[in-house]
Amino acid sequence: MRRIAGAGLIAVGLALLGWAGVSALHMKPSYVLSLSPASDAMRRELDAFKLAPDTGIQSVEISTPEERRPIANGLVARNGEHLTPLLWRNAVTDPIFFADSSPADLATVLGAIRDHAPIEAIVLAWWDLSRAIRLVARRDAPLDDPQARGLLIPIVWKDAVDQERARWGAGVTAQTGETFARFIEALTLPEKDGAARLAQLANDRKCFIAVHISDIWKAAAAAPAKLSLAYKDFPSSGVSHGVIKSAKQWLQDNHIDGGFAAEPMGGATRLHYFLRKDDSNTLIAKLLPFSTSNPAQLENFDLVYQLKGYWIYKLKP
Repeated sequence: MRRIAGAGLIAVGLALLGWAGVSALHMKPSYVLSLSPASDAMRRELDAFKLAPDTGIQSVEISTPEERRPIANGLVARNGEHLTPLLWRNAVTDPIFFADSSPADLATVLGAIRDHAPIEAIVLAWWDLSRAIRLVARRDAPLDDPQARGLLIPIVWKDAVDQERARWGAGVTAQTGETFARFIEALTLPEKDGAARLAQLANDRKCFIAVHISDIWKAAAAAPAKLSLAYKDFPSSGVSHGVIKSAKQWLQDNHIDGGFAAEPMGGATRLHYFLRKDDSNTLIAKLLPFSTSNPAQLENFDLVYQLKGYWIYKLKP
């Protein structure tokens, strides 16, 4: 079980990073992040995005002296200093910087956004997904963050937090960051109040909301006083009735009565759960498939598309 370790971890971004260590590795506080032009073979992995030929695609590798192979790698679209993650693979149990992302899944989701959101609409999403929406779906997704809140930076690399925030938040204005902070606040309010705040951000335009299961951790890191989150992994080949039954029993045995969501992760099922019952009433919890929510029956949102960890809604007028 991993828990958020306290307010001092706000600076590291994603609450998953309240690690006592990384489960698959005993990392020391040293790593190398390298960016290099992507080969033709690498670029072909992004064919589903149908990017313009002149789109700058770079390969990212994160390595440590203790491991012979990279512990994470990905492909990003680069425009000046601005980086848009399009593919990410982690070679360790807990994610490094970003959760795993498949170009095929992301391309499908972005295509669904393009199909459901008319050109005049606005799409609100976390900053990394917003960048992909602008680049690939070509919809107005204005949210971004110069602080790059939500990066999965291991606590043992805490000295690199400012460096990585500057890297991934480069080229974004402080005013844009203030708007993003309002988005985070909306996600931590009850559904009705959060919907009203999102409508204000949309400025009376048709508004769509795109969220991913990992956003719950990002929001918890940005607002630890409002969201207290933890997780536990259960061995399995996927989410099953037996695993859910075991998870419920474990929560009961440990006197945890907050909502939970189960996510298949390779040969395990990860149980994301709230340490406080009232946190289940926040908007972000309602938009995601927690045990205390029903995304298909929200009062202020219509579910228009869902794929794996992605959920797309239309904000009701």
